[in-house]
Amino acid sequence: MVEILTSSLMLAGAFLILAGAVGVARFHDFWSRVHAASVPSTLGVATVLVASAVYLSARHDQALWRPVLAILGLFLTVPLGTEMLARAAYITNVRPPEDYDRDDAEERHMEHKEAVE
Repeated sequence: MVEILTSSLMLAGAFLILAGAVGVARFHDFWSRVHAASVPSTLGVATVLVASAVYLSARHDQALWRPVLAILGLFLTVPLGTEMLARAAYITNVRPPEDYDRDDAEERHMEHKEAVE
């Protein structure tokens, strides 16, 4: 039973990581690519770590806290890094393919640099 659960979690994680990689390769603008790189990849790696935690705790009687700490670190660092990357792109004036209806950062009066194309 543990092997079936571990295998299904590993396959689900691999599928999510593959979906993120395909999204990065196929999307045409920066904003779509940064979203595709962060969300499915983070969930995919977390799913693989859950699979390793299940397997190690059931088969080798090792501590469950190591993969859990890795998942915690993953969920604390990846969203922050993605936001910093997007903020740097916004400040350097990377344009989306079409204009948005509203700009939430506009009210902060952030100074833009020269446009990057």
